[in-house]
Amino acid sequence: MTIEMCLATLGVLAAAAVGAVPQKPDLSGDWVLNRPASTLSPGADATETAVVHIEHAEPAFRAKARFVFADGKLFEFALERVSDGREIADGDTGVSSLRWDGDALVVSDAVTRQDFTMTMTWRYELLNGGRRLQATETLRSTTHDQDNVWIFDRR
Repeated sequence: MTIEMCLATLGVLAAAAVGAVPQKPDLSGDWVLNRPASTLSPGADATETAVVHIEHAEPAFRAKARFVFADGKLFEFALERVSDGREIADGDTGVSSLRWDGDALVVSDAVTRQDFTMTMTWRYELLNGGRRLQATETLRSTTHDQDNVWIFDRR
């Protein structure tokens, strides 16, 4: 085999290897809570409706959410992160990060104060060919714990 053929073969193999790198899922979209499909802990189970809007252009991730509870109260949040796994200071007492775990995008937040500690993770995964978003929430704090599986359908 000539050196030119070897180089050409290496070039083809390198191109194939680059093309074989799996793309991370794009979680972008408007998502509506599927309450019957969700498994929610006491407190969270009072959620009647929820809508999440995600803008995801790897590595940037933005989410806005609005949860409406049975008593009419609202809970809204917005977050913006980069999926590089770095811990970012979040105020004086907290840290936050966003990282990939296989095809799941994991948001981690921790707050430590003298009178209170809390860790919370949200694990976002696409299901059913991207028609469904599963958001698995784990919260541990000095005041309460939560384990929730939120199921959202693409709008």
